[in-house]
Amino acid sequence: MAFSTDSVKRRSLGRWTSLLALATSSLCLGGCLIIENDSGGTWDDGGYVEPPPPPPAQPMLVSIQTDATVSAEPGEGVGIFVEYASEGEWRIWTTCDTNYSDIACRFDIFASVDVDSELHEFSGVSLEGRDQATLYEEGVVYLSASTASDIDEMRLVTTPGAIVRLEVYLDDVAQSRYVYWQGDGVLHQGAPSNPVDFEPTSP
Repeated sequence: MAFSTDSVKRRSLGRWTSLLALATSSLCLGGCLIIENDSGGTWDDGGYVEPPPPPPAQPMLVSIQTDATVSAEPGEGVGIFVEYASEGEWRIWTTCDTNYSDIACRFDIFASVDVDSELHEFSGVSLEGRDQATLYEEGVVYLSASTASDIDEMRLVTTPGAIVRLEVYLDDVAQSRYVYWQGDGVLHQGAPSNPVDFEPTSP
C-alpha cells in the first residue's frame, strides 16, 4: 500500500511560526480569555475544556500484518516504519522531512523481543557517517541514525511470531506519533504508546 505524503507530519518551523502568529492575532481580536485551573483543564469563552488524556503508563499491544509493506519517499516527511515478514524477519526504517525543513532527523530507536522469544541477529542497512545499529544490552538492539533525504534502517531476525517492543525518540523526544505500520488491512499512523508492542498476525 502506498504511503501518501499528504498525511505525513512535517516539522517546518517557519510554517508553525506563521500559524501561531495568526492564531494569536485571532485570539486577541476575538477577546477570548483562557484560564488554566488547578485540575489541569482550561476555561475559555465556550466553557470548560477537558485536558487531553495522558499517554498510557504501560506499553500497548498492536497487531502488525505479516508480509505487508509500507512505502514512503525519502525527504518528504518524518516517519518510523515497521514491517514484519514471515519467519521472524523485521524491518524498521526511517525518513525525514528534510526536503522542506532543510534539517536532518536524529532518531534513537530501541527494539527488543518478548521473554518467550529470541533475537537471533540484527544488522544496519544504508547507514552512513555516525549512524549505527548496535546491541544495547542482552536482547535489546539500538538504532542511532541521522536521517535526511535518505532512508536508514535496521533489520532483525527473531523467533517467528515474536512480539517486538519498539521505543522511539526523535531529537531526544519520545515521538510515537511518527510510527507507521500495516495492520488489519489499513495503514496505522501513530502508535498508542511509547514503548509499543507489535504482534504479527501470523508467524
